[in-house]
This record gives sequence, structure tokens and C-alpha cells, in this order.
Amino acid sequence: MWEAFLAILTLPLATGAAPEQLCKYDDVLQYLNISSEKAPALHTIPKENWEEPLKVEVQFILMSILSVTEKLQTVTVYFLVTMKWKNVFVTWNPQDFCNISNLVLPVDTFWSPYIIIYEQVDEEKSLSRPFLSITHNGIVSKTQQQQVTITCSLEMHQFPFDTQTCNMSIFSFMNSETDIILLSSQTTEEANKQSQLYHLTNGEWKFMNINIIQHTESLEEEEFAVITYEISMKRRPILYVLNLIFPTCALYLQDMIILFSASSFGDKISFQLSLIIGESMLALILKDILPTSSDDPPIIECLCPNDYGCIGDLPINAAEEETPPPIPQGYETAEMPRAR
Repeated sequence: MWEAFLAILTLPLATGAAPEQLCKYDDVLQYLNISSEKAPALHTIPKENWEEPLKVEVQFILMSILSVTEKLQTVTVYFLVTMKWKNVFVTWNPQDFCNISNLVLPVDTFWSPYIIIYEQVDEEKSLSRPFLSITHNGIVSKTQQQQVTITCSLEMHQFPFDTQTCNMSIFSFMNSETDIILLSSQTTEEANKQSQLYHLTNGEWKFMNINIIQHTESLEEEEFAVITYEISMKRRPILYVLNLIFPTCALYLQDMIILFSASSFGDKISFQLSLIIGESMLALILKDILPTSSDDPPIIECLCPNDYGCIGDLPINAAEEETPPPIPQGYETAEMPRAR
């Protein structure tokens, strides 16, 4: 009886408790043969079969339309782009590392696709240093915030009630379609919903919608996968209506009233000169806004010269007003008396 009691007391000491498993992210890095003490080696496209292209899924969210420069025909936008692909050489079993299933590493740790924007006209501005998010099954994703200025053919005929559509074409210039295929991970409806949800600004231009087009372009006998985002935006015209259109219409109305009124010729000339000055100021404002090489000028710009044509009638009317009354019959040949 006493021996059994001692055996029960000494059983935990004999067997010992199971040691707790301690895991670190460095254990996963060592398993993947990644050392933070040396610069990572350059890696090629992670493909097991070189005959099959790597599929890269792209997600695009328009965050803001920062500025539109009509004179330079450029648009500056701020957007969020996420690329996702599979690296078959970076996998591990989460159960071996305390269920660690995700890592966040610098972007230069592994290979990542290099994409460019065809319409870009300035230096790319990355607002944050991108990182790679890697899952245990080899899914790698990279999210980056970018601010770029793109060229856009702006149609100004309906200014300031115009709607513009600008294209952003994303493709990998270094890798053809045999190496990389860019695919949109979202539909047009999803892209519009997400961009409307995360849109930040509420300025002169109102974001309308995005249309996604996937196509292939040929360059030097090679095919490249391209994703084109058609961004539609509409101008909010309230500022131009209050500052330009209403004052112009008021000047035209006063011009018609003065022109057909019984005012004297001097009053009409004075008002027409004031009207010319006002229209000249309007022309200067439009000159700073509108592009200089527009083949189809805005309607509001075409209305400015119409007012000057009304001034040409004033001398004729004035001549009619200043015509002396006819000389009574019998006095045409009468001579004025000479002063002695």
C-alpha cells in the first residue's frame, strides 16, 4: 500500500512534462534559406515549367483624382495596385512552425513583376515602400500606393459641362506573354464598387466609373499582356457657372437692352467699351484654362466674339441719329448774309 502511494507521487518526476515548442519567424526564414545578414540573391520568375507562363493577378483601386491640367492634357491620379502570384519554391508546413502561415518581407527578397504604365509622363512616385506578403502555400502578394501623371486626350467642346475618359495601360515591359500573363482579379463592377468606397477627394472632378479591358499588344515581334483601365470623370461646373456663365449672360442681356433702347450714342459707346473689357477678361481666363491646340474649341469660347459684332452697328445707328434735319424748300440756294 505504501509502495503504491510513493509510486503515484514520483510518477510526474519520472516521466517529466512535455517541453513547450518555441517558434520564431527566423525559423521559417532559415528553413527557406533566407539570411538577413547578406543581400538576397536575384531570383528569376518562379516557374517549374518554363513553357507555361506565370499568372499574375492585378487588383486596381482608384483612390483620388488629384488634378487635371487642360493646357498640358495631363491627369494626376492616386491609386492602389495589388499584384498576386504563386512562388512554388517558397512553401512550408505551418504545423512545423507553431502554425505560422504568413510572412511579411521586403520587396527585394524574392522576384516580383516589374510593371509600367504606358501613358505615364512623369517620374513614378511610390508613397510607401512595398513589402511582400507570403503565405505557407507560396502565394505572394505586393500592394503599393502610387501617384502618377498620365497623358489624356481631353475633349473641351462642352466645357465646363464636359465628361472625360482617360486610359491607364499596365503591362510588364521586361517579360512577354510567354513568361507572364497579367489578369485582372476583379470585374468591372467590383472595381467600380471598391473605387467608389475608398475614393478620398471631392473636388472639381467627380469619379464616374472604371472599365477594365484585357488585351494583347505586339512589340518587336513579341506579345505582351496588357490591362487597360478606362477612367471616366465628370467636371463639377458650379464654379464656372457662377463666375463665368452667369456674368456673361448678364452682360449680353444688358447689351441687347442698351442697343435697342433710346439712350444716347455716348451712353451706348460707354457701355460697349465696358462690355469689351469684361469679355477680354473672360477670354484671358479661358486662355489660361483651355489647351492651345484644341481642334474643337469650347462653345463658351465661341460666344465671346459674337458680342463684338454688335458694336459695328453703333456707328451706323449713330450716323442716323446725328443726321441734321432736312433744309426747308426755298432756302437751299439762299446765301448767308455777309458780315461787314
